[in-house]
Amino acid sequence: MNKIILYGAGKRCKNLCKILVSLKAKIPVIIDRNSDKWGKEIEGYKIESPEKLRELQGINWCITVADINEAQIVRKEMQNIYNYEPEKEVHYNKLIIEIYRENLEIQQRIWKRNITESIKKNIIFACGNGLGLGGVESWVIDICQILVKNDKQNIYILSRKGSHDIPDILERSIIYVDFDYKNKFSKRTILDLIEVILKKMPCKIITTNTDEIMLAAYLVKHYYPEMIDIIATIHNSNDVVYQNYMDFKECPDMFIGVSQDIRVNMLKTGIAPEKICTMCIPFPCEKQLVRTYTEDNLLPICIGYAGRMDGWEHSQKRMDLILKLIILLEKKKISFKVELAGDGPAREKMEQFIYSNNLNRKVKFLGRLKRIEIPAFWRRQDICINLADYEGRSISITEAMGNGAVPIVTATSGVNDDVIDGQNGFIVSLGDYCTMAEKIEYLSKHREQLYVMGKQAHASIYPKSSMESHINFWNKVFNNK
Repeated sequence: MNKIILYGAGKRCKNLCKILVSLKAKIPVIIDRNSDKWGKEIEGYKIESPEKLRELQGINWCITVADINEAQIVRKEMQNIYNYEPEKEVHYNKLIIEIYRENLEIQQRIWKRNITESIKKNIIFACGNGLGLGGVESWVIDICQILVKNDKQNIYILSRKGSHDIPDILERSIIYVDFDYKNKFSKRTILDLIEVILKKMPCKIITTNTDEIMLAAYLVKHYYPEMIDIIATIHNSNDVVYQNYMDFKECPDMFIGVSQDIRVNMLKTGIAPEKICTMCIPFPCEKQLVRTYTEDNLLPICIGYAGRMDGWEHSQKRMDLILKLIILLEKKKISFKVELAGDGPAREKMEQFIYSNNLNRKVKFLGRLKRIEIPAFWRRQDICINLADYEGRSISITEAMGNGAVPIVTATSGVNDDVIDGQNGFIVSLGDYCTMAEKIEYLSKHREQLYVMGKQAHASIYPKSSMESHINFWNKVFNNK
């Protein structure tokens, strides 16, 4: 693919241009509808009006606009106004994959290496976003600890450099790569990752995202198909995630989703049924539930949230809706207290809102909790809330249920795997904080239901929480040839 027209002169376009220039691909023109950008340059290429397209026909084109709805508008314009052929469109990530695969320098870097095969197949878990306190990262650390304890010495975690709290048992298992933070899919990062992968062959690579690690593994696999297996674990569910996996679908040998919803949606993208299965993330859960509930109607019902505090209307976790819920509970004169565990860019604004509305006696911000503190947090909550617009399968909800908190949550991916509406919790429509308030009001007036539903929540989750069965699942995956 020698030439590619880029439509949209935003951040993604700038990043893509750097990649294309570094790989010596040609960009006939960069197009944008915003006249304020015309005449300006990105990586030496001028930004032009869409009218420029009338002079250029039969060339591959790529929409760099991130918003799916906006991209669809551009797509219709390209086809209906400027007569661009749909089959000439190359999706953003697909373009990156193809440009790297065709690049001569990348090819030579891979096939000119002398490969020394190890007797044992290495297992590499990918954590391209670092080893912070996210659910995916915690899962990787947990499963790798157990595997190393079980004498699987060929276990590695491939991650970006940073200051992380790593268990001693894994210190020798971490492979750090200096990712280019500013430029996603940069040539330097891809080359560094290729070097790491070549040294660890033969191997199975378990990815957690459609990122540089998946791309580097795929590029190596293109030349050594028998020496690498790529297993993609899918931890989130929204249109962007599925589009990314459609672009990358030729890369993995196998897909593992964390919910049945993910499996169904991946099948809709054309993935063969035998290539996609489902797993449940394990967590510490006692067989016998020992806890109390706030049964006295004179005492405030206890409501908990644990997770990222990421933002407002266009965020995943929807902190704006949590604040609206709290205000509505106050208007309904429900006796309640809320504990919010977690951190993120929205926290400061949330705290200001709570103080300005004189709710600081009822709402507490706990910050990030250590993992060892999570069970105690949920055992003092009567109710777990989650108002997210999308999830993969919220580990926070399953941990809450495992500790007997009654979930009242939005209908995101994975919820139907665990919550039976009206029996062990409640499911409300996306964004529907008003119905959530009604369910909280119901439980506040019928405190005896806390014990009944909380006990059922624990009973439904406990069988799924076992690390032993999870390790057995992965041993089958590892042994599958």
